[in-house]
Amino acid sequence: MTQPGRPIPTEKIMKTILLTILILLPMTVVRTQDVAEACVTNRNAPPVSAYYWPPDTQVKVYLTAGMFTAEQRGMLFTAMKTWTAAASQTGAGVRFVYAGEAEGLVSCQGCLTVTRRDIHKNDRKHYAFFNPLKQSGGGLLISAWIDFDFATTSPQALQGFMAHELGHGMGLWDCTTCKKKQTIMNGFPGINSNNGLIAPSTCDLEVVRQVYRMQRRIANNIVADETGNE
Repeated sequence: MTQPGRPIPTEKIMKTILLTILILLPMTVVRTQDVAEACVTNRNAPPVSAYYWPPDTQVKVYLTAGMFTAEQRGMLFTAMKTWTAAASQTGAGVRFVYAGEAEGLVSCQGCLTVTRRDIHKNDRKHYAFFNPLKQSGGGLLISAWIDFDFATTSPQALQGFMAHELGHGMGLWDCTTCKKKQTIMNGFPGINSNNGLIAPSTCDLEVVRQVYRMQRRIANNIVADETGNE
């Protein structure tokens, strides 16, 4: 039990509210804009992930040297620009900027490394992965990396894969039960095929909007609590 007047640890507040998000959001029929069908979790909207970039983060994206052709890099950059625009639209404020090439994983604050390895050969259910590298106590990402399979060479497929994996860092989880072409978080039919989308859907954006709206409330409550207990 917390003693009177003693501030609750910030990490504890973050974990409690994050758990609340994960429990309540799947039960919520999400507000929609210009769509005929409401956004419903696991039908046409993805569940919420346990981690995401902090609001207003500038994510510095590094590509592993020698892993991507010029055309492939262009498609990766397009996906980054798409999510930067989407983050602005939803109030997340996250920006993805190219920071150059790297020889290995970069673990600095707000850093994301994009690399390749043999994925499908060792895991027949996946073609790519988003991996948190460092996180805060409340689940906010500090650094992360994305793995693509060496065999994913189609620039168009890479754009779709990149948009999907960046979605994980925006608080979206895979949706294996969602209708096809309803969310960027749908599964992929092949190692060189996108899932029918190359950008987040309306329902994807609504979930991101809710995640970051809640996160800003968390941050404001923490500041107010700490100020009130000084």
